[in-house]
Formats: sequence, C-alpha cells, structure tokens
Amino acid sequence: MQLFGKKEMKHSEAYTDFKAQLKAVGRQRMEGYDPDLFDRITEQERSEVEKDVWIHFMNKNDADLAVLMPLLKNYDGIAALKKKLAEFKIPSYGSADIAFALFEATGEAKYLDIIMDNYRGLAVNTPIAAGLARLAKRPGVYALLVDIYQHDKDEANRGQAILGMLWRDGKLNNINDPMEIWEKADLIRTFKLETEALQNTGG
Repeated sequence: MQLFGKKEMKHSEAYTDFKAQLKAVGRQRMEGYDPDLFDRITEQERSEVEKDVWIHFMNKNDADLAVLMPLLKNYDGIAALKKKLAEFKIPSYGSADIAFALFEATGEAKYLDIIMDNYRGLAVNTPIAAGLARLAKRPGVYALLVDIYQHDKDEANRGQAILGMLWRDGKLNNINDPMEIWEKADLIRTFKLETEALQNTGG
C-alpha cells in the first residue's frame, strides 16, 4: 500500500538519454539525437517527448532535432521544418540538417539542392558529405557523391563519398559499421586506385 503520493514512473533508457541530450554541450552535444528515439520510448513517454522536441526545435532553434520532426504524431513536423528552413541562413549546419530531414521525408530534389548549397558554402563540410553517403540509395544522391569524389580536394569528403558509393553498389553491408569499414580497407584502397587510374587516362 502506497502512503505518500504517487510512485515515480521508471523511464526508459532512451527517454533518459534524450533528456540529457537536450541539455548537452561540447562533445556530448555533437553526438546528436537518436533517430530511432520514438521506437525506443514507451507510449506513456511519447506525448512529453514530442512536446520537448517541438518546443526546442520551434522556440530554441535546435536544428539537431530536425531528424525527429517528421515522426511527430501530435504536431505537423513537416510544415514546421519548411517554416524553419526559410529562417535559417545558407550556409549553416542548421539549414543543412533541416534540408536533410525534409529530403528524407519527402524525396523532393529541391532539398538536395539546398544541402549542396550548404556543402559548397561551409568551410568544414565533411558532416554533410557523411550525411549524403548515408542516403546513397536515394534517387539523385549517387551523382552528388560521384561529383564530390571527382572534384573535392578534401580527402575526408572524398572518403565519405567512396563509402556511399560502395554501400549503394552493395560492396558494403552496413555503412554505419566502423568494423566492417576497417575490414574492407583494402577494397576502399583498390576503388581509389582504380578510379584515379581511369580519371588519369580519361576513362
């Protein structure tokens, strides 16, 4: 029998991690939000989490939350993303994050154009190259990766483009698995050598 008030509800690990990420700074902040958050919290937690996502995105301009906006049930996340996209300047990581979320949700090519505008305008743009690599199987993305690989002088960006192309072609099973990428270092090296040889011969 409970004598003193309500028993505090035990929250899921995903809920606790999300709450911590809302307050995070520095290196922890860079880790971003779990895109599978809504699959990992309970239904009892969802309403509160959705409200937090909405408030922090709309009122605090936390563009890292863009990835979660299309998944909201209690709010029109797509409309909110479109509204905020018009408010964020180009180039900025915020604009890129929102354009990525809208492209994944709608498949509309105009958002790829915005992603590339941010890519070309930002001095440090490897996170955008990495984001494109993870969308390599979506229409229109592969050609952008080829362009990055052929024309970008930044080796980190070229490396991300290679991973995306190999994953799209079925030569990588999981682009998010560092161990598989490490195990296939020879394949990646061979790809670079072969494509560079073709470029040098005009092939």
